[in-house]
Amino acid sequence: MTCLHIILTTEDDMVRVAGQSYPVLGPSLLLMAGTATPQLSATGRAYPVSAMELQLVYRDMQQLLPAGGRGAMLDIPRNIPAEDGVLRAAGQLAEADRCAMLRFVLSYCLAVDGEYCAALLRYLVAADLDLFDFIHRHRLQPWPVARYADALGLPLRKFNQLFKEKYGVSAKHWLLAQRLEYARGLLETTTKKVIDVALESGFGNPAHFSDSFRRHFRMSPSDVRREAPTVPLAASLLF
Repeated sequence: MTCLHIILTTEDDMVRVAGQSYPVLGPSLLLMAGTATPQLSATGRAYPVSAMELQLVYRDMQQLLPAGGRGAMLDIPRNIPAEDGVLRAAGQLAEADRCAMLRFVLSYCLAVDGEYCAALLRYLVAADLDLFDFIHRHRLQPWPVARYADALGLPLRKFNQLFKEKYGVSAKHWLLAQRLEYARGLLETTTKKVIDVALESGFGNPAHFSDSFRRHFRMSPSDVRREAPTVPLAASLLF
């Protein structure tokens, strides 16, 4: 997934991204967007920030974003002029509070190189649509929430926090509701066995499926099947 990469170096360095090398002279603050993780020497650090993490900061800052920045090369490291004090503060915040570091760095970069930083933020926040598309596309996989967090490059706690703040419900409950609604649709419109419906809807354990279904709909899967209109043969063959 596309991330913002905040790169801090303390001396001359070489940033390597997807087979390309970019020399860095002296202590530097660099920004870039991309899926590839920048490689640095032992003295440099790259901090990846997902598009989902950026959403909260973006909401606070979007009124401050200047226009322009189109055509900027966002997928190569961009050196943002910064004095030693700024770099030290960013490094210390990164160790103590990543969210505070992110706000500090972005506020500073908006003040110093506003058009580029605004273009970078808009691009990455738009990429958040791809994140939701990924979750929606794979919602019927029998994956725990941690699998989605890993795929998006986020710690589980951060993923759960961001998902609830953005969508108003926990990822676990959203996934469960999506799978159960899909299962009910299959029960009402196909002649598939209940165990096959459970597996197709993302439940590896049929007993867990039945219990969850009953709690959610106040009906068992068999009750829904009995009350459903008769499924025409032609319709059942579509599934």
